Amino acid sequence: MDKGVLRKSLRLFEDNNARFAVIKLTSCNGTESVAFSDASCGFEVLTDENKTPCFVPFTEIFEKGISFLREIENNSCEKIERLQGPTNDALLCLDRFYKSKEQNEASLRKVFDMGWEDKPRVTETDITVCLAEHLIGRLAPRESCVLNSMLKGNNCRCGCQKEPTFSPTGIGHELVWHGFVDIIFSSHQGMSAIAHTVMKSKEISPKKRKRDEVDDRLDDDSQRQITEDLKQKSPNYKLEEAFAQTIVFSLTENQKHPNCLNHMVPNIVISPEKFEIVLYDAERDILLCSNSIFLFNLDLPEHRSLTNEAIIILWMVLHYEIFCSGFEKASNDVLVKCKSNFKSLVESKWDIYSNSLKICVPEFPPVKRWSINELLHRGHQLNLH
Repeated sequence: MDKGVLRKSLRLFEDNNARFAVIKLTSCNGTESVAFSDASCGFEVLTDENKTPCFVPFTEIFEKGISFLREIENNSCEKIERLQGPTNDALLCLDRFYKSKEQNEASLRKVFDMGWEDKPRVTETDITVCLAEHLIGRLAPRESCVLNSMLKGNNCRCGCQKEPTFSPTGIGHELVWHGFVDIIFSSHQGMSAIAHTVMKSKEISPKKRKRDEVDDRLDDDSQRQITEDLKQKSPNYKLEEAFAQTIVFSLTENQKHPNCLNHMVPNIVISPEKFEIVLYDAERDILLCSNSIFLFNLDLPEHRSLTNEAIIILWMVLHYEIFCSGFEKASNDVLVKCKSNFKSLVESKWDIYSNSLKICVPEFPPVKRWSINELLHRGHQLNLH
C-alpha cells in the first residue's frame, strides 16, 4: 500500500470537511404500509443551546479507521505484512483497488459521460451497475455485492464484460416501511451495508461544481444552513427515502445479529458526481447524515480522477464493522440528546420493526385496504348507553 496516499488522505481528514449531522425525526409514516419511495419524515438537526446546528466529524465516528491508517503509515512493511484477519483483508482490498484505479476510472468516465442523448441513452440502472462493478463493489469486503434482481439482464455499459450478481434485495415488512434497495454488500462477519444510486437529470458544469463543493464543506459560516442543505440534496430522490431504507436495514441487521457490538449500519447514497452517507444505530436509535463528498478531482474535468478522500471514506464506510467507532465512548447524556425518536414515533408497530422484518425477499404481499363502506358493513354497532 502506497504510504504517500495514506498521508495525503490523513491530511484531508484533519480539516474535518467530512461531517455528520445528527437527525431528529419529528414525524414519520413508518406505522403505515408504505414503500420506501413514499416514505415521509419530518426532521430537524440537533442544535445547541444557541440554536446552532451541531455536527460530528467523520474522524470521530470512524476513529478506529483513522487510527488504523496512522498505524499503517508509521509501521514498517514487515509489520504490515504480519496483519491478520479482517484488517489485513481490508487493507489488501484497498491496495488492489489502487492498483486498478486508472482502469476503474476509465470505465466510470465512459458510462457517466454517455449522457441523455446517446442511443441507447444511459439509465439509472447503467449507473448502478457501473458503480457496483468499478467503485463501491471493488472497495467492499470480499469485493462482493448483489444488485436488485429486478435489474437482471443489464451488464456494465463500459464493455468490461463483467456479469453482475443479481439477487432479491427486498427489506422491511409489508405492514410498515418496505421496498427494494439497489445494492447490498457482503461483510466480514455477517453484517452488511447498502447503497442507493441517484442519477442527475442534467450535467452540472465544473464551475458550478466548484461552488457547490465549497458549500458542501459546511464551514463554520454555513452551519446555520445545514437543515436547508440536507433537504436540498440530490433532487432526484427524497432524503426521507434514504432515512427509511437505512433505519429498516439497520433494524434488520440488529434482528439477525443481536450480539454484534457495532450497529451503526450505513447507506451510501451515490450519484455520478458525489455521495452522502446515512448511518443508523439500531441499538441506540441514532440517525446521522453526512454532507456531500465529491467523487472526482475537478481540476481537469475531461481527465477527472477519483479523489483519495472519496476512496478512503467509501472504503472505511464499507468496512464499518472494523473501522466505525460510532457512539461507543459517548456519555449517557449525549446518547439521550442524539436519539432520533424513531422508536417512539412507531411505538404501535415496534414489535414488527424489532422482531418481524424480512431481508432479501423477492416481493411483498399486498396489504388489503378497506374502504369506509366495507368497514361499516363488517363492523358492529357501538352501544352508547
